[in-house]
Amino acid sequence: MKKLILKSAVLILLLAATVSTLSWAAPKTLPDMNTEAGIREYLIGEWYFYNTSDREYYSVRMTIDKDLGVRFDFTTSSRTKATKTADVITGQFSFDRYDDKAPVPDILQLELPNDRSLVGGNFFFVPRTVFDGRRVMSLFPIGQDLDVFGLLDPSGYDVGFGWGYSPDEIIFIKETGEEYDIAPLTNAEFYAVYWGRGKADTGAVWLDDITWPPAPLPDSFNPFYDGWYRFLTTRYENETPISVAYAATDGMRIEGGGDLRQGEAYLVKTNGRGEIITMRHVPYAPPITRGTVTGDRVRMRA
Repeated sequence: MKKLILKSAVLILLLAATVSTLSWAAPKTLPDMNTEAGIREYLIGEWYFYNTSDREYYSVRMTIDKDLGVRFDFTTSSRTKATKTADVITGQFSFDRYDDKAPVPDILQLELPNDRSLVGGNFFFVPRTVFDGRRVMSLFPIGQDLDVFGLLDPSGYDVGFGWGYSPDEIIFIKETGEEYDIAPLTNAEFYAVYWGRGKADTGAVWLDDITWPPAPLPDSFNPFYDGWYRFLTTRYENETPISVAYAATDGMRIEGGGDLRQGEAYLVKTNGRGEIITMRHVPYAPPITRGTVTGDRVRMRA
């Protein structure tokens, strides 16, 4: 659906040669995620997670080095009290596979050797998209109810060990500066995931078109055995994980659920200039019957 055109690295290098006072860099391209070396390259760097509520703001800076050593900087601030807390945790990631026969790993195992009283955790990692010079990656906790991201749960200490339940999906963002020149879809109706507004005051709405509904999971899938997290990683299919900047019409309507929510799917309609007319929220639903599952926050760890 998308025609991808990288901005010319040659032009950038020529500009760098003529303007010695500026530092230029070619746009990054996504590593080859079909190799372990490419996955490692993708993971290296500083990733950020932010979340807010009516009462609290909390964030994580996750710094991963070339050997998959990791440092987490957790910060929590209260909106109602003059309090701020911070935790620094270091550990080591290693690769694993959900399917032993898979050609590349899709699970990160976290060990925390410096503090054995803490639980590291295992996480599916899914590269989501690139938007506005940033990469997006989702981590899905698996394997146990408690893991390091339980520090993000404001209810925290109710479940013991000094932290609460981690989110079902943790969306991390890394600044990369990469740029892609992709034209928006015009006079179109399509499904897309919303990733955010532009950093500049342009009003741009960043969308990544997806295949909807996703392909059914195998008939043998059972959330109580395979883990609900496996369904969460396949809520939609994305052939080209790169987002496009769309402009909004003056009368753009958001239907089916309040403000736009990052990482959520929408049915989008555009006009002849590629401007958004409407965005209707699409609630995720299991593509096949998966037995009796109730509640909107199901915890099924293997």
